Amino acid sequence: MAEDNGEQELERLRSLEKTLLLALDIVSDGIWDWHRLTGIVKRNARWYQMLGYEPFSLPETVNTWLELIHPDDYPATMAAMQRYLDGEAPLFSARYRFKKADGDYIWLQDQARFVEFDEHGEPVRMLGAHQDIHHQVQAEEEQRQHQAYLEQLNRELERKVQERTRELAEANTALVQQLALTREQARTDYLTGLFNRRHFDQVLNEQWQQAARQVSAIVLLDLDYFKEVNDRHGHQIGDLVLQTIPELLRPHLRHQDLLARWGGEEFILWLPDTSGPAAMHLSERLRHTLAEARFCRDIHLTASFGVAVCRPGDTIQQVLRRADACLYRAKRERNKVAGEVAP
Repeated sequence: MAEDNGEQELERLRSLEKTLLLALDIVSDGIWDWHRLTGIVKRNARWYQMLGYEPFSLPETVNTWLELIHPDDYPATMAAMQRYLDGEAPLFSARYRFKKADGDYIWLQDQARFVEFDEHGEPVRMLGAHQDIHHQVQAEEEQRQHQAYLEQLNRELERKVQERTRELAEANTALVQQLALTREQARTDYLTGLFNRRHFDQVLNEQWQQAARQVSAIVLLDLDYFKEVNDRHGHQIGDLVLQTIPELLRPHLRHQDLLARWGGEEFILWLPDTSGPAAMHLSERLRHTLAEARFCRDIHLTASFGVAVCRPGDTIQQVLRRADACLYRAKRERNKVAGEVAP
């Protein structure tokens, strides 16, 4: 009997590991699996494709990772790993530049933790995920430079206003307005004009306590086969398609509904004072709207939706995870709404 229980537990753990790896493959651009005792590091095919290498063409060792880290980012990355190994951090998390097959570097977010230990409690296996954040880092750097430039210019003008003329005071006012515009731009997605993910998170966190006391729902929607649009027509046409999405969705939304770009071809909706059936009904309307639309160059596009209801005591992350799980179910068939209804 004990042996049967042991086999059942082992099978459960194997099933859990498959689920975890599948989830990581969905939300990350590449995953890696380090066996500490052997030094072997397994990486999935998407990891290689993200960097422009042929799948499984590099040695499956830790040295492959170490040799591709940008020299300027190496010390901080190793320090982050050491903090995790020393128990000073709950997981290994680092942002660094990584060398691609063509010799260029891209920015990656790397997060990992130990998932397996030996009988003495010593860690023997680490599982991690890489996320391509190159465009995000570039945008942040451009934003910082622009903000720093405007702030420096503002300080200079303020000093001159005290010394000189009313015209400089008016110029300072105009500059303050420009700074306010820059801050507004930091809240929005540059391509679609919607709130970006960071501002969506901020607004939802600020209003969550009130939202938890009423019926509400979160909807994730993902454009089906959008990569084919970029591959066939180019990224400029793909951008035009993404810019059309808010125009198609907004007529179906109320003023209190919050629509944001979640990332890539994925969007998110927060629907306050909305039941599960109402959220499903709205999602079906939005799905039909997108399926019937014709984009530039007569492009036909569909979307999949995941709907989750906010239950009493839920955290934001719990609702988002359920919405993401529903979206994953919908993506199996495409052009579908999958959701749950609160009990």
